[in-house]
Amino acid sequence: MAFEDSDKNKENLKNNENINESNYKDDVEIKNAEVGGGDAAAAGTNWAKELRDWVIAIVVAVVIALVVRNCVFTLVKVQGQSMEPSLHNNDRLYVNRLFYKPEKGDIIIFRPATDPHRPYVKRVIATEGDTVYIDFNNGDVYVNNELLEEDYIKEKTQLMGSYIKSLISRGEYSKNSPIVIQPGYVFAMGDNRNNSKDSRELGPIPTDEIMGGAVFRFWPISDAGKIHQDAKELTFMIDGDGDRSLK
Repeated sequence: MAFEDSDKNKENLKNNENINESNYKDDVEIKNAEVGGGDAAAAGTNWAKELRDWVIAIVVAVVIALVVRNCVFTLVKVQGQSMEPSLHNNDRLYVNRLFYKPEKGDIIIFRPATDPHRPYVKRVIATEGDTVYIDFNNGDVYVNNELLEEDYIKEKTQLMGSYIKSLISRGEYSKNSPIVIQPGYVFAMGDNRNNSKDSRELGPIPTDEIMGGAVFRFWPISDAGKIHQDAKELTFMIDGDGDRSLK
């Protein structure tokens, strides 16, 4: 009888050990599962945070690029021959837009209301308050009754344009009745005078149509550099009595 009790005790003890071992394994598996789930959740959180950071960075970069392009500067490509010999077809220009105010001699980029999808590049000849008269018989240009010496043009100005023709037809254009540039406007022409659609065709250009002033040519590399704004240093002849610099 004593031996039977001893065997039963041993058997019960062994069963308890097996149960304890089984419980321990379950606890370990549960803990491992919890640890593994935590790592997966942490990885998911890190990935979402990284994605969010990238999206924010891209959005900020796009906004900055748009602000710079629309308010600070832009890049344009010259198309056509209207500004030869100063600029040529396919030249690439850096255009300043920040607080830009056009001055005589500036090469400007503008979008006329009559052709808003095509930027124009021309040279400012006169600004508000100035008068402009072009003698189409000899091609001379007068600003404020002073003959403009234009060493930057390809040839003398012979092409009139519909705006000038309309003034002539109404008797509103002559040397004694020149074009008066009103506030908020400039008068601009291409350097290739007889192959250019400009203020002779469009009339004075509203300053709110001006995108900016070209200041630097970056292509082609052989011609890269600051754009020479010759008209700022032009000389005028005053009734043949001499020359003076326009400042």
